Amino acid sequence: MSPVWSLKSVEESEDGPESVEVAIDTLLSLRGIATAEERASFLEPDYDRDLHDPFLFSSMERVMERFRDARDKGERVGLFGDFDADGITSTVLLHEALSKLGIPVSVYLPDKHVEGHGLSVAALDTFERDGATLVVTVDCGMTDHGPIADARKRGMDVIVIDHHHVPPVLPDAYAFVNPRLPGESYPFKELCGAGISFKVLQAVFMTFFPDEREQLKWFLDVAAVGTVADVMPLIGENRTIVTYGLVVLSKSKRHGFREMISRGRMRSSGGKAPVARDISFQIAPRLNAASRMAHAKAAHDLLIEPDADRAKELAEILESYNTDRQKVSAEIAKSVQKIAVSRPERRFVFAAHEDFHFGVVGLVAGKIANEFRKPTIVLTKGSEISRGSLRSIPELNIIEVIEACGDLLERFGGHAQAAGLTVRNENLDALEERLERLAAERMTGERLEPETVVDMRLPQSLLTLDFARRVKRLAPFGEGNPEPVFLFEGARVEEVRPVGSDGKHLKLALSVPGGRVFDAIGFSLANKIPGLMSGDALDILFQLDENEWNGSVNLQLKLVDMCRSEK
Repeated sequence: MSPVWSLKSVEESEDGPESVEVAIDTLLSLRGIATAEERASFLEPDYDRDLHDPFLFSSMERVMERFRDARDKGERVGLFGDFDADGITSTVLLHEALSKLGIPVSVYLPDKHVEGHGLSVAALDTFERDGATLVVTVDCGMTDHGPIADARKRGMDVIVIDHHHVPPVLPDAYAFVNPRLPGESYPFKELCGAGISFKVLQAVFMTFFPDEREQLKWFLDVAAVGTVADVMPLIGENRTIVTYGLVVLSKSKRHGFREMISRGRMRSSGGKAPVARDISFQIAPRLNAASRMAHAKAAHDLLIEPDADRAKELAEILESYNTDRQKVSAEIAKSVQKIAVSRPERRFVFAAHEDFHFGVVGLVAGKIANEFRKPTIVLTKGSEISRGSLRSIPELNIIEVIEACGDLLERFGGHAQAAGLTVRNENLDALEERLERLAAERMTGERLEPETVVDMRLPQSLLTLDFARRVKRLAPFGEGNPEPVFLFEGARVEEVRPVGSDGKHLKLALSVPGGRVFDAIGFSLANKIPGLMSGDALDILFQLDENEWNGSVNLQLKLVDMCRSEK
């Protein structure tokens, strides 16, 4: 399959921007940053200026008053969180907020393999035994009509703190804190569960501990991890949370984060803070591995553990879970890849099998959706029902599609790009055909070839360390603010060699007209162009990076894609 490169900046000259300033202005413009005020906020996020008042949430005052009552009356709170990284970090933030208020807390994280998403009877039974009279759900609860009604019958108020899809009819909860509620006055809608939990924590400090508000910043590492792990757009308030959170993460007081940083060999010394990519590829997988392979409690306990030795033990447990997760997900991904390849005409990849480990189906669905550029569902078949996860592509709102299949499903939930569902096995065939039909109807004319979006052609005059550092000022990179990808045509291969333990990565020395030579690294690109040798000419897509070696820092091109050049 030939690469499809889509160049975003079409108004530039044929050779690319003429100067650093023009290039940076173009990159900002492509990210929707137009005014001087927007530019200042984007390039220099400010904690005091760019974080909104949490009391802009219409129900925040009501929530604080309920917390005050719980504290004054000596009530116990049952805290229910989801089992993924966002749910875990959300739970940690609310656990510590309530504990600071002196409110006793019973934490319940569901078993992903047995209970699935959402508030459960088992959780309510536990809370009732513990004497809880107030239940707080974080990163879940918007569609839990039955369990919330059950909680009310037991004499428990329920506060829902969530960011997921809002159903047409809300459960009978005491209060909702969700920026997506119709008519909600909070100005930023893209917070994740951890982001909203941080806003609740911010309100707690403003209400009960106004003299300690500066201490709130120490919780930003947790909020940043949840935000990046849940693939939220790194714009607006999220950008401020993650920018400051990465700095806090580099000097985190949490033994759990220190252990994960060490095991992931992340930058956290010499004045260098971790980057958002470190969360995505090192911290989030380790947190998620707990629920995928066993139970989320180990990840939650790691983040709140005050003892360094115990934190090390818990980190080792998560490390073993993560290793197992990598092996299992790779095996399942191969099976689903075969299905996708065997049915190229289908717009929706549909895979269900008894041997698919439920803990990793979402991970595999995301990998296949990205690889084949098709919405994907991966299901674990049980004796009577199947449970699984869907991941989509930007062109298709998956929760809208799932809602249109509601009559075939036992339960479902999620948002535009990711969802989960439970379906009876007798409805699997009907579900597959309806998903295919809906995808075809809503994606008419969409190109199915994998596409790489390119920011701009880059002239060789901007292949400099100075420009690379200017580009890095646009970080943190992630969803909504992807790391810029550049195009250079006609680079000459001076040296080529495979690297890595299995030889799947590619190290190149590339020259440009005038004789300048640059190091380039292409991860998983060793077999991209068979027979590649010195003297060949390439068109390359790349990102700019720094490589430090023997005390010297040089520009390195991080290859995204490449093909033989026609120049």
